[in-house]
Amino acid sequence: MKFKIGWVILLLCGFLICTSLSSCKKNQPEQIYHTEQSDKKWDRQRADLEYRWIKTELALAKSEELYLVVDFLREEIQLRLKGALLWNYPIHIVETDSQEVREFAQRFQGDLERLIRPLSAKHLFAAQDKMPDSVLEIVGEVVKVDPGLLQREVPSRFQLLWGSDLTLEVRTDVVGEPKSPLKNALVELRHNLRRLFGEAHVIVKMDPEGAITLYRAARPGLPTLLYPPL
Repeated sequence: MKFKIGWVILLLCGFLICTSLSSCKKNQPEQIYHTEQSDKKWDRQRADLEYRWIKTELALAKSEELYLVVDFLREEIQLRLKGALLWNYPIHIVETDSQEVREFAQRFQGDLERLIRPLSAKHLFAAQDKMPDSVLEIVGEVVKVDPGLLQREVPSRFQLLWGSDLTLEVRTDVVGEPKSPLKNALVELRHNLRRLFGEAHVIVKMDPEGAITLYRAARPGLPTLLYPPL
């Protein structure tokens, strides 16, 4: 009798296991459906933009050109060559709210969603005429220039421009002398007029060592990537 009861228990256990497996198989389509539903929330446009950004950087990495990466999300500026990071330095966004940063990014991309722009110009407002040899050695190595050929100016304030409607202003704690008060006044007037028509202007602060490297490397035509693309 005990032997028969044991067989009955085994049969019942087998039935329950089969039922459970069958139930799992029936639930599989429903699980896939839920996955597909969640995939619908995936931002395809954003993903396409990220993919284009990666392709753009890969193209730059194949060239021999030094290029600049401005990363507002991490608050960092980088110089890269052949995809390798040569130099990076933190920036601190000041006197600029998140909407202004977003507007800068949107103007940078424009209607054509451009991911890269060449630097068009730079302007040094004020600087201090001192620069330690140790810092010049570092700057020279990054920008591939003989340190002896570099000027010894430590920037107090300068601007980088992309076209006529994008300006990144860099400030340091250095108390410098104006390089040309008249030219500075004309540049300020021009920017004030442009702001009336929607110029995007972001102000950042850097340490003097980072500012001197950025200023020396920032030559007209320098390819610039903005990350993340918004």
